Amino acid sequence: MTPSAVLSTKCKKNTRLIMNRVPEPELMQNLEQVKAYAEADFSKSDDSFISRIDKYLFLKGKKLDSKSLIVDLGCGPGNITERLSRRWPFVEIIGFDGSEAMLAEARSRKNQGNCIDDFCNINYFCWDISSIANGLINVKRPADLIVSNSLLHHLHNANHFWKAIKPLSDKGSVHFHRDLRRPSSLNALIELQEIYLPDSPQVLINDYKASLQAAFTVAEVKAQLHSEGLDHLSVHELEDRYLEVVGTF
Repeated sequence: MTPSAVLSTKCKKNTRLIMNRVPEPELMQNLEQVKAYAEADFSKSDDSFISRIDKYLFLKGKKLDSKSLIVDLGCGPGNITERLSRRWPFVEIIGFDGSEAMLAEARSRKNQGNCIDDFCNINYFCWDISSIANGLINVKRPADLIVSNSLLHHLHNANHFWKAIKPLSDKGSVHFHRDLRRPSSLNALIELQEIYLPDSPQVLINDYKASLQAAFTVAEVKAQLHSEGLDHLSVHELEDRYLEVVGTF
């Protein structure tokens, strides 16, 4: 899809272009897309995400042990799941994704590791968010830590996400969710792409632009949380392109 097909804008004379949200496909099944995403270097932002989770758990006095469970929603090819495994190798980790193509990549990467040391505490399942939200799938016990990275903007109905985290949680469950934040204008979107993906394959550039426009604003996420009775979770802007939703049940 070309950027012009993705971007929906309203133009006012002598002002910057203002974007509306345009959803993108919920699941990434195209093998070219999956390959480009899996091979992209997101290590800096991914490492930062794990570090922020670690610091938040410390501030909340939450300790994970061998009886704990971590759930990674929308795990994709396993970038975050693997980092969670390295940080907490003694904790059981479940990665959920609705795309079999993405999970095939994640399982392949897991199998390439040495299971004595790497990723042996990870299990991947092809479960989509709407099925969890509708109570069609149950985990064996509530999770101590539930995370997601760049999942929310993929969903056509974001409330499915907030409904889905409820049956996964119990009192004391910690939530840490990061996603892209929709820029205010087409110019700002292009600037972000040129900063963070200047020389990437075109398929990845197109997906990144589509994701930025499919993303929500902080105000929109606050409204979603309120409608689901989740006002105890807080949402804030992070850096120039992200928002975070954090809190404890």
